[in-house]
Amino acid sequence: MAAFTYPAQPHERRHGPQGYASYTSYRPWLRDEFSFRCVYCLLREPWARHGSLDIDHFLAVAHNPGKVNDYDNLLYACTTCNSAKGDRLMPDPTSVLTSGAVHVAEDGSIHAANPEAARLIELLGLDSAPATEFRMLWKRRCQRPAGTVT
Repeated sequence: MAAFTYPAQPHERRHGPQGYASYTSYRPWLRDEFSFRCVYCLLREPWARHGSLDIDHFLAVAHNPGKVNDYDNLLYACTTCNSAKGDRLMPDPTSVLTSGAVHVAEDGSIHAANPEAARLIELLGLDSAPATEFRMLWKRRCQRPAGTVT
């Protein structure tokens, strides 16, 4: 899979463990569930500043306190995307951010094919200059032949 290729189909939960007393206990499951990358911008764990990402409550706990430990309400997100989302209600990234709806161009810009994906991109700033620059940097690094030194 290319560095910034969104999944072809909506995400279907693979795990769904239940019974943990704290949502943070789900971290290992969520890391695997979302392939060790941010569900919104596709930032991979090794690229993150401290090597880990946040656990995001899709439906914010501020508005849905009963979903604090609901595994199906949890997403794996980088700090930047999680902070930008805040407690706002947004389109579900697991169904909206698919390769049929979102495309990352060679220049690092991101394009949406439908209004929900466009809204999510705009709300999170996924097509901001720093985000586009970051994608270009990593696209170049991932495309570089093995053994190439810069």
